Amino acid sequence: MSDAAQHDHTPSSTVHQDNVYSVKDIIMWRRKRMSVGVVAVATLFWVVMEVYRFNFLTVASWTAMFLFSSLFAWANIYRIIYKEDPSMSGLGISESTANEMVKLIRETSEEGLRWMFKAGAQSEWYVFAATVVGLWILSKIGELTDLITLVFIGTVVGMTLPVIWHKYDYKIREYGKRLQMQSKRFYSMIDERVVQKIKNKLNANSPRVEIKEKKVE
Repeated sequence: MSDAAQHDHTPSSTVHQDNVYSVKDIIMWRRKRMSVGVVAVATLFWVVMEVYRFNFLTVASWTAMFLFSSLFAWANIYRIIYKEDPSMSGLGISESTANEMVKLIRETSEEGLRWMFKAGAQSEWYVFAATVVGLWILSKIGELTDLITLVFIGTVVGMTLPVIWHKYDYKIREYGKRLQMQSKRFYSMIDERVVQKIKNKLNANSPRVEIKEKKVE
């Protein structure tokens, strides 16, 4: 009885785990065919939209027509071979997968809000400066490109940076610590040689108020 229960529980847990970590596996290139497919589709879409200047509605209509035609041909071939209608039970989204997707969206939103608060209110000046400079660079990139190009760049970056980070995590963290220490030294040097001198000059040139003490007889 227990073996049967364990046998029934193992496949469901395996399927659940596969559904949860499928996106992560694609991003980390553990499923190379799907990862290559994502990059290939994004590249093809960008080439069609930007290089050949097709309209998005036209491309979407052609894609929909191709999918409907493929499904129609597959369903009719399936009926001829197996003498029955094709089953659509595998196309449903399980409740656990939907809950995990909602949970992932909520956690991502909360992490983004925490990062904004930390970078804007709790971090040191160089973190705030780096954030502002990064957003300014992003705004300049937005002036030079359109939304489709930005989505394509984001897809390519999202498919490459996590793998690079996972592979060279230690080296990147070590370089980041060195850069942080150098920035602190630079800030201390500027504060000592420039800011303190300016403060001393301002204090020296400030009008002095003489306080006369009254003698109490």
